[in-house]
Amino acid sequence: MLGITGYNYSGRYIDRFSVNGQGGGNVLISEGLSGGGGTTCCIVWRPGTELPVPIFVEWTYGERWNHEKGLKLQDAETHRVEVELKGPVPQNPTVFAVHFYPDNTAQVEVAADYPEPRIKPAELAQGAKP
Repeated sequence: MLGITGYNYSGRYIDRFSVNGQGGGNVLISEGLSGGGGTTCCIVWRPGTELPVPIFVEWTYGERWNHEKGLKLQDAETHRVEVELKGPVPQNPTVFAVHFYPDNTAQVEVAADYPEPRIKPAELAQGAKP
């Protein structure tokens, strides 16, 4: 069993996400070395699984509001993608990480420990892509 965690480079708050139907919780926008999300339980990983493996990721961006004016700026928005887990997979994995990008794509990885964010805040400001 691997803990599920999210890394959010999208610029929008993720209200909820799932991996193959397993809930991953919410994910703030990643800052510094923080991915933006906590860890939820769990996704099953069987050692020796042949790669690549298709993974289904679904996420919903939360609504955006201007609370001072009481105006909704953007509706909630749900995305669903199929991605491939290509590896490598470490010998003793503990974390299933999902990386959410500004172009509404996602990438997944299995790691021995929490990976560092793939895009740093300064790179986000410059429009970095996966």
